[in-house]
Amino acid sequence: MATPSPAPSAAQSHALSVRQWTGLGFLYWLVFMAALEPGNVVSALDAGFHPHWGLEATRLVSAALLGSGVTPLLVLATRRFPIAGSAPWRGLAAQTVTILILAPVLILISCFLAAWIFERQGAPRLAEVRGQMAANLLLLIFCQALFLAAVQVTGRLREPATIAPTPAPDWPDRLTIGESGRLTVLDLSAVEWIETQGNYQALHAEGRTHLSRETSSRLLARLDPARFARIHRRTIVAIAYIREVEPLSNGDGLVRLAGGTELRMSRGHREALRARLAPVS
Repeated sequence: MATPSPAPSAAQSHALSVRQWTGLGFLYWLVFMAALEPGNVVSALDAGFHPHWGLEATRLVSAALLGSGVTPLLVLATRRFPIAGSAPWRGLAAQTVTILILAPVLILISCFLAAWIFERQGAPRLAEVRGQMAANLLLLIFCQALFLAAVQVTGRLREPATIAPTPAPDWPDRLTIGESGRLTVLDLSAVEWIETQGNYQALHAEGRTHLSRETSSRLLARLDPARFARIHRRTIVAIAYIREVEPLSNGDGLVRLAGGTELRMSRGHREALRARLAPVS
């Protein structure tokens, strides 16, 4: 049974294809060889040779085609062995080996092509191969390394920006309160409402009142917003205990809890509480 191929990742979908890189590689090698051409022409003139421009153009295009022929291998090396992650040295080592292998191979192939096309010989002279290796090996290694760097930098720039999701806060289920020299562990599911009493917050739970010495804003910041809501600057209510909300003539409201407690709601918090209590469609 055939196994479906996995969908491409976001980075791969935004990266240039191997075919596109091959086309760019041809242009890259053509520009690279053209930049070296003035020096070759001067050397030929100094040696008493007059260059044939048609042959020179053929040599440039052939060299560019040869360079673009190995471009897919360079691109695949960057994707198969990326310089990223926890061990970037592995990718760097693999790409370096790729360059060191391809550079002499390219020179050897170019020597054979030159012998076949320009000299009408079956194989190049050994002295010619050695001379080309000595003259162009380091330059070719540098050229390939520069192209690899361009492939990797371009891939990074085209990757979509990703934002790491913010982890949801771990809201506590219990609250520890210091009262009269002892610690009280209060189950927040039992808290019906909270009111400010001077420098304290009075937490009403199961018919008892527990005092915590802190501000209302600081206490609210410690509570799960899905379970508690402010209805007044001095009052916080547990949403699970709300049974009825009655509007008042002045724009404020009256919040009735399951135990019969009635709490004043200021108009500034009315719409926010209404949205919290609205049924989810």
